Amino acid sequence: MGCAIAEEFSEHPEYRIYKIDSTIEERGSLSLGEFADMQEYEEELDISAVEVYLRSIRDTDEVLLIMTGGEPISGTVLKILGSIQDCKISLLYVCPERSMISQLEKRDDKIAFNVVQEYARSGVINNVFLIDKGSIEAMMGDVSITDYERSLCHLISYTVAMINYFQHTKPILKNGATPMPWARIGAFGISSLDEAHQLQMMFPLKNIDDLHFYYGFPREELDSDPTLMKQIKQHTRFYQDTSKSTSFSVYSTTFDKPMVLAVAYSSVIQPFVSGGVVSS
Repeated sequence: MGCAIAEEFSEHPEYRIYKIDSTIEERGSLSLGEFADMQEYEEELDISAVEVYLRSIRDTDEVLLIMTGGEPISGTVLKILGSIQDCKISLLYVCPERSMISQLEKRDDKIAFNVVQEYARSGVINNVFLIDKGSIEAMMGDVSITDYERSLCHLISYTVAMINYFQHTKPILKNGATPMPWARIGAFGISSLDEAHQLQMMFPLKNIDDLHFYYGFPREELDSDPTLMKQIKQHTRFYQDTSKSTSFSVYSTTFDKPMVLAVAYSSVIQPFVSGGVVSS
């Protein structure tokens, strides 16, 4: 699934896409071959081939590495990260449906899930963002079988790309401080300014230290609606409590409708819950 999500980012011209998998024949990708388990992938990885494939990545680049839990190829991640260690690296970790994978896959998922969080906490990578497949399905609603995987991958990539865009764009208005540097484990969310403005998180992050909302509005609405500031403050305050810092930033967009996205950060390693969707 990691390569499928990466492919969705090709809709955005500011991204360069690199695909590394066990058996992949697409032009411009790297196939590592098939091995029995995570340990064998780590031992047999031809790091020189990886370095050649990723040679166009510059030290000043920001890199998002996408991986799916439970796959043996995840045993290569630490060495791959080492080949681009001078970049600003974030990692997107997609948790599989743990009730529907084998015990071996569950074991590999548990190992990788805990290790990547430790990478973030220790500063090996800048952040790890967790994605729960069950949570994404709930956000998608009902889709046909033929559209299922594309819809899931598109929702993830579009949300991540839009938040990244906002983070690299000067806001019209901003309130709140930068997230604490030690809160490196994150999750993305989608909300709205409607009365039933439930914040839907892509992973049910526990022990949230920082929660930031990104409000994108059409230019015309920013100019003409005098109630927007009140709505934004009411929405933000709804999620405030003494356990975390809540902040927001406002942007002008070319879209027809408002957009409300969020990123939550925690300094606490998230627990591995087997047998189904992780619950808060």
